[in-house]
Amino acid sequence: MDISSLCQRDIVSVGANASIREAAEAMRRHHVGALVVTDPEVPGRAIGVVTDRNLVVDLLAQGLPVEGQAIGTLCSTNLIGVPSTATLPEAVQEMRRAGVRRLLVVRPGGSLAGLVSADDLFGAIAGELEDLADALRSGIAQESLRTTPDTPRFDIPRNIYLPGHEP
Repeated sequence: MDISSLCQRDIVSVGANASIREAAEAMRRHHVGALVVTDPEVPGRAIGVVTDRNLVVDLLAQGLPVEGQAIGTLCSTNLIGVPSTATLPEAVQEMRRAGVRRLLVVRPGGSLAGLVSADDLFGAIAGELEDLADALRSGIAQESLRTTPDTPRFDIPRNIYLPGHEP
């Protein structure tokens, strides 16, 4: 499974000149915790990422003014991402290395495929663990059928031969 199958493809973005309040309103309106910040000079060119955590920890908790500030002054311009072909373990490793909770997912050629969050990865890992748990439960159920005396079953004859080797 590659990371492009897990990423959120609906990217919410704001221009770097948008106000802090406009960015926060966009997060609320679209129910997202991160926005891609775009270059006001080159529409569609990503120059940064801002998260709800940035708003709280880097701005509000420090008592900095909200009014009159552009979101471009608060966003992280160190874009962290993985190629769309990255695996789940590779994405986890990149999050760990960079100390982030979200990664940009980039297609070959450099266009943005989406954004993947730690929550997306938790969901995928949980699904894989659930599949493994189902496999274990199935094995236990099969074992129970073989060892429960009251269970009707087909008795295989003792003299069974491979085709072409019959007596």
